[in-house]
Amino acid sequence: MIVRTLIRNGAAAVTALAAAAALTACGSDSGKSAEPADGPASGSPSASAPGGHGGHDVALADVEGTWNGAADGKPVSLTIGQGQAVMLAEGSICQGTATQAEHVELALSCQGGAAKRTKGVVESADGKQLVVVWESGTRDTLAKAPDAAPTGLPSDIPTDFPSGLPSVPPLPSLPPTP
Repeated sequence: MIVRTLIRNGAAAVTALAAAAALTACGSDSGKSAEPADGPASGSPSASAPGGHGGHDVALADVEGTWNGAADGKPVSLTIGQGQAVMLAEGSICQGTATQAEHVELALSCQGGAAKRTKGVVESADGKQLVVVWESGTRDTLAKAPDAAPTGLPSDIPTDFPSGLPSVPPLPSLPPTP
């Protein structure tokens, strides 16, 4: 159930990102980094630890939500929630877990043969931008997607059926089966 919700949210985010990219004719360079739709952040997004990865101060709760970007001109979307992770990239759907250890770690298995994004570590997350370094050397810099929950819905919508409606007449019985 959770995975379906994550896939549905991720698919919606990728569709929106692809539409935005097509409408603005935006592209990407041929590097390995996935950049947010509004361009790379200025300066270094995080300080790296001696092991090559920052992210010691990033908690699993800091990375929950949907994150979008592009790599090689193609949309990348990562949705994390309740310890589950779904990524749409390279024309493949990858799903797995997001766990809190020394770093927030992602362990995904992909359908469609994508292997560049199966094991990764969150290097930084500041609520607006997420940086994931994958074991393959790929580095994704993703922007937080806006919450898709509807707002401004009317609060005075009736929830009960009106009284005094006519009842449904009884249906005729069916003939016995031989």
